[in-house]
Amino acid sequence: MSTQVLPATSFLDAVASPADLKRLSAAELQSLAGEIREELVQALSKTGGHLASNLGIVEITLALHHVFNSPADKMLWDVGHQAYIHKMLTGRRKQFDTLRQYKGLSGFINPFESEHDPFLAGHSSTSISLALGYALARDHFGQDHKVIAVIGDGGLTGGMALEALNHLGHIQKNVIIILNDNEMSISENLGGFSQYMKRIKETFFYKDIKEKISQIEVQLDGSNLRPGIAELIEAVKKQAKQRFDTPGIVFEKLGVNYTGPVDGHDVEQVVNALERIKDRTSPQLLHLITQKGKGYAPAEADAIKYHGVSAFSLEKIEPVSPEKPKAKSYSEAFTEALIELAEIEPNMVAITPATAEGSGLVKFGKLYPERFFDVAICEQHAVTMAAGMAKAGLTPVVSIYSTFLQRALDQLVHDVAILNLPVIFGIDRGGLVEDGETHQGVFDIAFLRSIPNLTVLAPRDTEELRNMVYTAVRERKGPVAIRFPRDKAVNYAESIPFHEINFRVWEKLHDGGNLIFLAYGSMVETAKQALSILQEQGKDATIINARSTKPLDEAMLAELVSHANNTIVTLEEGCLPGGFGSAVLEWAAKFKMQNPQIQQALIATLGIPDKFVEHGSRQILLDINGLSPARVADFALKILGTR
Repeated sequence: MSTQVLPATSFLDAVASPADLKRLSAAELQSLAGEIREELVQALSKTGGHLASNLGIVEITLALHHVFNSPADKMLWDVGHQAYIHKMLTGRRKQFDTLRQYKGLSGFINPFESEHDPFLAGHSSTSISLALGYALARDHFGQDHKVIAVIGDGGLTGGMALEALNHLGHIQKNVIIILNDNEMSISENLGGFSQYMKRIKETFFYKDIKEKISQIEVQLDGSNLRPGIAELIEAVKKQAKQRFDTPGIVFEKLGVNYTGPVDGHDVEQVVNALERIKDRTSPQLLHLITQKGKGYAPAEADAIKYHGVSAFSLEKIEPVSPEKPKAKSYSEAFTEALIELAEIEPNMVAITPATAEGSGLVKFGKLYPERFFDVAICEQHAVTMAAGMAKAGLTPVVSIYSTFLQRALDQLVHDVAILNLPVIFGIDRGGLVEDGETHQGVFDIAFLRSIPNLTVLAPRDTEELRNMVYTAVRERKGPVAIRFPRDKAVNYAESIPFHEINFRVWEKLHDGGNLIFLAYGSMVETAKQALSILQEQGKDATIINARSTKPLDEAMLAELVSHANNTIVTLEEGCLPGGFGSAVLEWAAKFKMQNPQIQQALIATLGIPDKFVEHGSRQILLDINGLSPARVADFALKILGTR
């Protein structure tokens, strides 16, 4: 077996801070880019992370730090997952073996980590708004530093970015926008604006055609051309001009000066372009063309696959025995359910805001392209469009990550819930994820259950997930939210027959006496494992699959709460304030007011405390928040010891 040899990094070793880049020539910066790519692939093969996007922005990052002065000049990175090179160059290179590890380097931009990160980043389409805010504050205080927003073409499809562009063009503040155009967000970019960006890039060909036609005209200038030939040449020139847009005309019309397109992998070109625009007082947009995955052949060939990766082998190793099939995720199970339902429900459609790959809906889109709608990074639009579809008679299913649904809360209330429309939400990544504070899906239970007309569910396994989706589609009785974790699916089996269930009624899975686990969604499996630990110590517990947090099963709750010797522990992979446990406590307080003679059971709640949860593996995060089987069992034993 060969031993991996770390690449030589003569230039990278000489960079202790961004200031060191200013001494390097364009040719040396280009060599440095190669070293960075090699080190990045090596590092991420061990830790995992966002590979393709960072490979694509190496030269841009080098040019930015060569021209500007961080941290005095403010570089605001949209999303922030493409800022690994920025981290390397700002004193964090030696920490890369801790990337995305618990207590290690964050996979996103975070001001708690470095003064070179002016603001938190995690969601898309925010950088231009932030940059405008920084520019307004700079001018108010009479400061003179530069403000730079780095945004991808995917981020530019988001409504917030377009709102910020509109405002920036109106008030004409000195903000520099770096548009990193690689035609890719998490999934392939879609939409009219994306098509416009593609047409801008075709201006390369327009310039080529124009030059070649001019050369032909010069060569034929002394020739006696027939009138028809001369007219044909003029017609070709006219058609070429009409076919290809004037570069950046949309930005210019908005009041933002446009420069480009420029090859984003040519450091010298990028540096020169930045030098030309950096001291202008009006808003500037520099359009840079890059290739996602640049410099690493597998990532170049499949940028979607290598958008975010787990640890991987740099060398192909032949397995000595047949590989075990990869465990199915809840996302895949959800998509498979939609595909099967589509066969029997011709009016069902699927919608996603640029997360078709992550949510697994690509397969649905291939089978039912006319019933699949990827609306780009536009969560608000996705929800309101679904409302329109539902009002017109369709049954829309919106597949969306919990953390991204937060961006469409107003539309959920105003456009879906008030009219009680049958929009179904498949809420992926419900609960804890490895990506940290900006991506934790722990708030959806609390904000969803506060909305009238909404049914809020969480399945205990794959079979229940399928039947929840099936029942919601068949009933069409109003909006239904079904949340599931980013985890392997429990009790997965292919082609489990559908059947309608009363998901508003809870079920008792195990009758084990007076210690009662009211477990919601993913916590049912945790409760089962905690029960095994308790039984090893001679204890037992009752497990209730509390699959609906809204409505609550009031009949079962009344039965459980009415016995003073019961000890009830609510379990949820969500925030405690306002969550499932809060709902149970609220109900119990009202029940006590109505039945003052009853001595009620003791009720304790387990969930995510009132804090933001950092990055780390899901299992570690569950444990430190008291939600691993061992921690749940320990909590139960302590409660039993006090009674």
